[in-house]
Amino acid sequence: MRKVLLIAAALASGALCGSAGAAKAAKPAQVAQQREPTTEERASFEAFFSARQAAVPQGPWATRPLFAPAFEIDRESAGKPWRVIARMDSAPRRSHPDLCRQIRSSFIYNAKAPEGERWQDAAEPPRWHVWLATPTVPCAAARYTTLQDPKVADVDAVALLRQHRDLLGRARLLFAGHSQCAPYRALTYRLAALEPAAPVAGAPLMLGMVFESDRHAVARVAVRKSGGEYTAWNVSCTG
Repeated sequence: MRKVLLIAAALASGALCGSAGAAKAAKPAQVAQQREPTTEERASFEAFFSARQAAVPQGPWATRPLFAPAFEIDRESAGKPWRVIARMDSAPRRSHPDLCRQIRSSFIYNAKAPEGERWQDAAEPPRWHVWLATPTVPCAAARYTTLQDPKVADVDAVALLRQHRDLLGRARLLFAGHSQCAPYRALTYRLAALEPAAPVAGAPLMLGMVFESDRHAVARVAVRKSGGEYTAWNVSCTG
């Protein structure tokens, strides 16, 4: 009996040591470090952007932006190089009589480059934020906007923005027969993006509407355009 107890104690001790070793070996997940831009980085971007605007006075930078740049600065851990990105929103302008657009561009900083060449366009393409314009009222910054893929024509963007509530209501009927979407049918959604959709046989044009819910679910509604009519055609969801 004594021998059995000694063996059990040894096994338990080994298990505890193994658990302790595993716990010691496990490393906590690293959290990216962040910081505010330095005075030099701010001044460098201001000089770069002023030169860019002077060189290309048309397009989104024809008018001075309303807001200061937003900086996103982080690195994986101490000793690693900082990733410095500045994002600038253009002043809102009409891209269509019924559509306001604000373009967000991203620029990346290279501290090792020669002075005057440290800022470059980021790999991320400019993003178009749009909303319906108010007749006879100049476009002003809006609280809620929708991302518009450049491949979506302005006339379609206007139609989808105007009809998005009705199209979502019809799409909810499709949710019921879709295993991915059925659990999210009753959620509250807002229109987040307009994008091209995969073509469908017999459909002159397919467009996509991306809806985001207050429960972190995302619903994509494929819309069939025929003439001037838009019909909710298919749905897919992730949660």
